[in-house]
Amino acid sequence: MAAALVSFILGQLATITFETAWQELKLVIGVEEEVRKLQSNFEAIQEVVEDAEVKQVMDKSVKRWIDKLKDVAYDMEDVLDEWTTALSKLKTDEAESASVPKKKVRLSRLPFNLGGQVVRGYDIGDKIRRINVELDEIAKEKDRNHFARSEITQPRRLERTTAYVDVSEIKGRNDVRDNIVSKLTSDEGSIQTVSIIGMCGIGKTALAQLVVNHVKGQNSFDDVVWVCVSDFFDQIKIAREILEGLGCGSSRDLISLQGLLDNIAEKVRDRKVFIVFDDVWTEREADWEALRAALQHCKHGIRILVTTRKESVVKVIRSSHVFRLELLSDEICWEILKSKAFFGRGESERRDLEDVGMRIAKKCKGLALAAKELGSLLRQKRRRVEWERVLNSGFWELEVAEEYIFRPLLLSYYDLPSTIRRCLLYCAIFPKDYVMGKDELIVHWKMQGFLNSVDDDSEMELKGEEYFEYLADRSLFQDLERDDYGNIFVGKMHDLVHDCLLFMTKDEIVTKEVDSKETWNLDLVSKRARHSSIKISQPNSFPICINGVEKLRTLITIGESYDVTAEGLKKLFSEAKCLRLLDFQLPRIRKVSEEIQVPEEIGNLIHLRYLTFLSYQSLELPESVCDLRNLEYLNIVNCSELPKEMEKLINLKYLYTRDCNRLSHYPKGIGRLTSLQRLDRIIARVDCNHSKDFSVGDFQNLDLLRGDLWLELEGNWINIEEVERAKLHKKIHLMELRVVFRSNNAGHEMKDNFIKALNPRPNFHIHFFGI
Repeated sequence: MAAALVSFILGQLATITFETAWQELKLVIGVEEEVRKLQSNFEAIQEVVEDAEVKQVMDKSVKRWIDKLKDVAYDMEDVLDEWTTALSKLKTDEAESASVPKKKVRLSRLPFNLGGQVVRGYDIGDKIRRINVELDEIAKEKDRNHFARSEITQPRRLERTTAYVDVSEIKGRNDVRDNIVSKLTSDEGSIQTVSIIGMCGIGKTALAQLVVNHVKGQNSFDDVVWVCVSDFFDQIKIAREILEGLGCGSSRDLISLQGLLDNIAEKVRDRKVFIVFDDVWTEREADWEALRAALQHCKHGIRILVTTRKESVVKVIRSSHVFRLELLSDEICWEILKSKAFFGRGESERRDLEDVGMRIAKKCKGLALAAKELGSLLRQKRRRVEWERVLNSGFWELEVAEEYIFRPLLLSYYDLPSTIRRCLLYCAIFPKDYVMGKDELIVHWKMQGFLNSVDDDSEMELKGEEYFEYLADRSLFQDLERDDYGNIFVGKMHDLVHDCLLFMTKDEIVTKEVDSKETWNLDLVSKRARHSSIKISQPNSFPICINGVEKLRTLITIGESYDVTAEGLKKLFSEAKCLRLLDFQLPRIRKVSEEIQVPEEIGNLIHLRYLTFLSYQSLELPESVCDLRNLEYLNIVNCSELPKEMEKLINLKYLYTRDCNRLSHYPKGIGRLTSLQRLDRIIARVDCNHSKDFSVGDFQNLDLLRGDLWLELEGNWINIEEVERAKLHKKIHLMELRVVFRSNNAGHEMKDNFIKALNPRPNFHIHFFGI
């Protein structure tokens, strides 16, 4: 995450330093040298941060250095966001006020009131100076750690695998073994490739070993060769291992790939050969082409078995059959675990520990690796209380986790580009077993700035889809569901992956589960907490107030019903001034007729991009919501009235109000939100251009609207000119209108007049309801 964050900061600095206002800021308050120094330090750190991110796993001092770097980078990002927000407000206010003199303003003396926060130019300068002092010390520590420059030190790979295995330890895979053997021993094609794909720890290598043991027993092949690929795909090294497996001990004398492949082609010509490539990572088709060409010289056909975590590998190697390995049952995990844990124990001791052990086996969630390592851990623990401690601990709290369980997963993590690593780590904020919608997750990534490598918003969505598919391709998401076109739209994360991500983001991402029936104060403990989710397991259990939110960027509440006081919300909105994403479920109130009023202090959240309020009662938003100039996403339920000055939300792109049945009208200012892309429902006057309420003609400048729209028309007659003013034909991304006439006089004549005046483009879909 640190690498992506540093890169983002440098991109922001490079952009903003060329803006006139930023240049003026430097000249007025004398921070030009500070900004130059800031950039220089970040650039020097960027050269080594990839290496440091890998080393932090095994070196706690490096982990502390990374944590300090992230803190400073986050603070700098907030300063830049604060400044650009102030500049945006200044430009907007000047444009709106014709009385403002057209003269140069000394920015250092000009105060900006942003959501109750007074921002001055010299305040920004002071913050930059303080950050530079901290960054200086971090840069000096960098030199003392001697990080590698311009290269990444890969984490230590796993032990080399072989074909030898005690088959009695492999449970629950006999059926799939028989299916694979059946495919391998058929007479189809000269080269037939079977792939086993699945997430880390699911048992791909063990299954391949089981297959090898079986075919050797059947004498189905003249030669059986095992190649542990794992590391960088070295064609010469792999060719040598194949020759050694074929009984050619002199391959070390050959130094060219051509010579090695000539020998392979000759050796396999008159033999029936089975080759296993275990743990393949390469996605380059060129890595396989020469080897495949050499193996085609075999007259009797080559059989290849590949194990991999990546769907893309399956496509590159042209697999004729693909076996996506399923998770083991809890019963099988228990069989694996107890074979390790109960070794050398007496019958009475087994009976005493069996019930705890079965519950621990369920923690493995179908992963053979977890069952094996937990079993080995439990073998060293003699007392029941020790077993119960393992049962009640997260994986990241266990002594075996880092070395034996998480380390294989970290290989998948460090195989990702730094930008995608940041997106993956963020997923730890969701509870275990949370069904993540692809579109929901992409919006979260956008609001956090993770997709800012592209400027165009539609390009960001495409980038987000690419990232989601990239993670799914590497088996980091599971239980994927696809639509009729084969596109993934939801997925889940395995508990072990989730625990590994929490291990990587300790103190930075804080997840809490509240199951007490009492209201209480919640302390996030870590002052470094940047993202937090709170899962409410019992009614009436939400904390009265949350402490430690000063640096918090994300707060998500998940639950059905809870109490929270107005004082608690005021405290939250007054202190959590760095929030960028707030997904909040408001409490139920005993009196259904009572209305929930969101405190005015919400206007303090000047960095906020994403706001969701789910309310069971009627909800009233304060006018201060319109001070949230960075807000891009607003989703509200049961809101009775929208703020009047909605036009101030100049960056709003998503407005969801479909579940606001109490809304009787929409403010006219929505028509000025030219960045708006998604609008699921709106009420519009169709008979006149109303001075305060939104009318159909106010769609005129909303040319970025996309998807479909639920449109409720207010009025007893059709104003042709007003409907024509909507210029529907310019909304090329809007696909569908669902129209309801709220008038009692609505009939086919009004419908026909509306369609005629609207003049929709060909193939545009309009559905009418109630006529």
